[in-house]
Amino acid sequence: MNDLSVKLKDIDLSFGNKDILSIEALSAYMNDKIAIIGANGTGKSTLLKIIAGEFKDFEGSVQSETDFNYFAQIDELDTRVDENFNFELLSRLDVPDNTGLSGGEETKFRLAQALSEYKLGLLLDEPTTHLDQHSVNLLIEELKYYFGTLIFVSHDRHFINSIADKIWEVSEGTVKEYAGNYDDYEIQKEQEKLEKERQYQNFIIEKKRLEDAAQKQMEKAGKMSGDKNRKQDIKPDRLSSSKQKDTVQKQVFKAAKSIESRIGQLDEVERTVDRIQLKFPLSKTMEIHNKFPIMGQSITVQRGDKILLDKVNFQFPLGQTIAITGNNGSGKSSLLQDIMNHAEGMEISPKVKMESYRQMDYKMFTNEPVIKYLMKRTEFQEPMVRSILQNLGFNQDEVTKPLHNLSGGEATRVSLALLFVKPSNVIILDEPTNFIDLNTIEALETFINAYEGIVIITSHDKYFVERIADSIYKIEEQKLNRIK
Repeated sequence: MNDLSVKLKDIDLSFGNKDILSIEALSAYMNDKIAIIGANGTGKSTLLKIIAGEFKDFEGSVQSETDFNYFAQIDELDTRVDENFNFELLSRLDVPDNTGLSGGEETKFRLAQALSEYKLGLLLDEPTTHLDQHSVNLLIEELKYYFGTLIFVSHDRHFINSIADKIWEVSEGTVKEYAGNYDDYEIQKEQEKLEKERQYQNFIIEKKRLEDAAQKQMEKAGKMSGDKNRKQDIKPDRLSSSKQKDTVQKQVFKAAKSIESRIGQLDEVERTVDRIQLKFPLSKTMEIHNKFPIMGQSITVQRGDKILLDKVNFQFPLGQTIAITGNNGSGKSSLLQDIMNHAEGMEISPKVKMESYRQMDYKMFTNEPVIKYLMKRTEFQEPMVRSILQNLGFNQDEVTKPLHNLSGGEATRVSLALLFVKPSNVIILDEPTNFIDLNTIEALETFINAYEGIVIITSHDKYFVERIADSIYKIEEQKLNRIK
């Protein structure tokens, strides 16, 4: 086994009345490459800060045998550099200089800073946020050959698959370790699910067997009681026989109670709830008979003096999911904006009804329950809307939660639900996987695959694009090229 890098023991962390982390023991060793995954708000970033020594307000101990560089998800930008700064990496990440940087360029600059000073430990919190695929691939190549202990938080499954040899899953305050990358993790989770279903079926069978046995004993005791009541006169020489029957009856009742007690002692096994299969049928009013409802003829996309797309043509067909990829600043979002605004050169069917994804802060608006809010804005029946929310991780109690009480992650999930319940035949999604967790990304994939209209999406998430896109376009050198 490699040398120990860091060991967490008896970690206990709470915020108010909410338990965040409860870790009995967790260790990382030299040359481990560990991806931390889990739903938003489960404590992934906090766990990374504890290891980095950035967070102290917890019970337990951290034994650190390695010095770590720490890349925070959100941090102040300090453009000062020293003689060790890796300008060559900065150049390969396409950052021209260190002034007037965009959000993506700031992320790249801070990554170059984190990777310039070599230490035997490296902690990265969502390092691929805002990065285009070219930059993600460069980062993957840098980290593949990193010698030391790498621990990172990410929801980019392509990035995890390319780097990780262990997964730490944070769920309900605990951390469970899995060997391998994300694909290996999914296989192990499926095996766990099958094993849990087997245990559930065994529990149901045993419970039913015991219930039947208890019922038979109670029926037997009941018959004996009936026989006794039917006897009007008991002769003196039969009193002993009657007492024996009373004793047997008591024993039968006792046996029934014993079986019922065993039922109560069975380990309860909850059944895994699968996501409900969905289909979003288009209503008659949303049907389009034009084979290509969205077309561009000699489209030029320009912002200020900069031409992003120069005289491009495209046809987006009915029922397809179209992914538009390209480097940061290539014009992906601008093209979506021009489509939504019916810009010059766009040929869009008059029957097109577009909806686009907007993150909204519902706390500002209403105390209306989630389910009621969505039902007012949809043509679907309530069971369908509840199924959508269940796919997004809301249980039956949470769907009645007032909107103003939602957390940021819950509000984001309601935003996605709203997008798919509102009547539409075209949905526009601009980088929808930024800032949502893996469970929500997978739910979004389910929604897109179940949607019968056109979906136009921009994304740097290679894994996500490959799973949902029928056609993939890439913006390069002011042209829109179809690559799938």
